[in-house]
Amino acid sequence: MKKIILFALSLFLFAAYAQSQKTRSHTHSLNINYLQLKEEMNYGLVFRGPGLSYVFSHQWRNDRSVLNYEALIGFTYLQTRTVPAGNINIVPVNLNYLFKGIVGNNMMVGPSLIADYNYQFNPDLHSGHSFWFTHYSFGGMMQYNHKIGRQLFAFSLNTSLFGITSRQPEYHDPYFWDLSAGDIVKYFHQDLHFGSWNEYNCSELEIRWVPAGNSRFLFSYEINYMGYYREPKLSFLNQSLKLIIQPKFK
Repeated sequence: MKKIILFALSLFLFAAYAQSQKTRSHTHSLNINYLQLKEEMNYGLVFRGPGLSYVFSHQWRNDRSVLNYEALIGFTYLQTRTVPAGNINIVPVNLNYLFKGIVGNNMMVGPSLIADYNYQFNPDLHSGHSFWFTHYSFGGMMQYNHKIGRQLFAFSLNTSLFGITSRQPEYHDPYFWDLSAGDIVKYFHQDLHFGSWNEYNCSELEIRWVPAGNSRFLFSYEINYMGYYREPKLSFLNQSLKLIIQPKFK
């Protein structure tokens, strides 16, 4: 119920605010990432590996504020001690609403909202035991823009403050795993409960380079941290290089 209320409210605010914006734009992005993942339920092993994801974003901007929306889907191949694994990451909603002039002319701050699903599976371990981490998080974001010559660099920091999470139980029967869409969706929403910094944290730092001129291509480096501190514990460290493609200039 909390999840439904939260998303109904967020989508209502999103639709109402977007209609009032003066300037709209969108981009498509490709991310090449390197993920390190430690899962306590998986003997505490650290899995590492490369991945690829696609991101769609839309932005509404006026003189006082900026509303950003992103959606992501990606897959990472992981391995430890010759044991293979995979991680599926789906982010259907990533919203932030930034205001200008509160801290300084080059700084924007505001709230953020994200729905993030992560699903790991290990075909050669635990007879195919699968793991997952879901969070619906409300947080805060700030962005600082700095020019060096004609080049613009945007530094963004986003962190969760509180939200609703789901993790697999400490005992999960390894003999009834399934990669069907229905089972994965069921796992994503199992045992949802409220938590804050004492239970989990999800933070992201992005450094974006906007080349001078009318280039359609932007570049960024991102580092993401996710930690879940209740049993069974979990930690992610994900680094990404992003190629951002803007639409053709008219």
